[in-house]
Amino acid sequence: MSPLKKMKNGAVALVACASLASIWNCGSDTQENETVGSAETATANVALRLSHVEVPLTDSLVVDCIGADTLHLSLGPKDSGFDLDLFPHEHWKFSAKLYANGALMQKGEIETRLDAGSVVDLSIPMHAVVGFVYVEIPLGFGNPAGIASGLLQVESANGSFEYPMQVEDGSAIFKSGMLPLGLEYTFRLSLADASGTNIYSMEQTFLLDENTPVPELQINSLRAKVSVSIGKAEDVEKEIPLTLPAGKRRPKAGDIVVSEFLVNPNKNDSALYEFVEIYNGSNDSLIIENCFVGKTSLERESAAIEPFVLSPRKATAIADTSAKVPAEFRHAAALPAFNKSNSSTGASIVFHCDGEILDSVYYGKVDSLHLSQVPFSTNSSTTKSPHLNIGAWDDRENPENWCLDAPTPGAATFCN
Repeated sequence: MSPLKKMKNGAVALVACASLASIWNCGSDTQENETVGSAETATANVALRLSHVEVPLTDSLVVDCIGADTLHLSLGPKDSGFDLDLFPHEHWKFSAKLYANGALMQKGEIETRLDAGSVVDLSIPMHAVVGFVYVEIPLGFGNPAGIASGLLQVESANGSFEYPMQVEDGSAIFKSGMLPLGLEYTFRLSLADASGTNIYSMEQTFLLDENTPVPELQINSLRAKVSVSIGKAEDVEKEIPLTLPAGKRRPKAGDIVVSEFLVNPNKNDSALYEFVEIYNGSNDSLIIENCFVGKTSLERESAAIEPFVLSPRKATAIADTSAKVPAEFRHAAALPAFNKSNSSTGASIVFHCDGEILDSVYYGKVDSLHLSQVPFSTNSSTTKSPHLNIGAWDDRENPENWCLDAPTPGAATFCN
């Protein structure tokens, strides 16, 4: 699932305007503005913080700075911030807009005076102008719940609207259009299997206001009962549990995949280490016990993994207990001596539990038994590891669903 869908309501994002000549539109005739005279050439350093409710499906943050000059900054949802040097002026106006779900959702502005040489920390209070409903249901590898279709109905005094289910990155997604604030809404969610038989339905009423512009619902487990939480702004957080947490069990074939590995790190880089990353694609917490990672499925060519629990839709790296390995990844006393080249046969990684192979990756030489290989880097100066596209988990033998990029142990990321 993409980073846009994982934002948590109630957080305060820090966004700083910074001096980036490539993104500002400066006035061409600066002497007409009320700028500093020749004696005042120092600028003011300004950091802007946008105090807003973070929401899923954020498109961009747009900031206009108008005063001695005119700057227009467009910030992506992943941008961490900017610093900005501005000319002194009596009346600087900073306007900010947050776009989400394809529309303007929050806005705010502030005015201030900037003096030469000053360092100013400003906060723009943002206010929601509309809201929307967003529901995400993780389907898990193979969609064991059998969800084939679904419908979200949103009803208020202004009318009733319907939104069909979409499938994105292994999750069922429901998102409404933009909704006016200050109204009470009733939403009804229904899910059906391939034959059209209803397998789940729920109904909930809530008030959509400035503190809760996006009641984000996450359905964590589709068994006899369902766990749903509605996240609100930080100061009015509320949860509505409707039932049981996900189950906890031992893994079986189809639950776990090897999502990344690094077996030939650059020896001159003290921060790099060997690891095999595994990803839990099920909707359950998996008990990793009596499990091994090796060159083959033989225990003598494998490393025993210390028991632990892997949460649903999470990844972890299996590495040794050396000091440079983060504590959360020290799952094996020592890894086996994996082949460090793709020029030989037998260059494989096998993850197996209780005598059963749960997943394997081949990165060695193509031969009559292995018609394809995962891309593998042998560059001694630049370390890159193979990454699996989790969305193509069921076609992971296809080399096109792997790519090479900088190692990211414990984060199931695909290359840009």
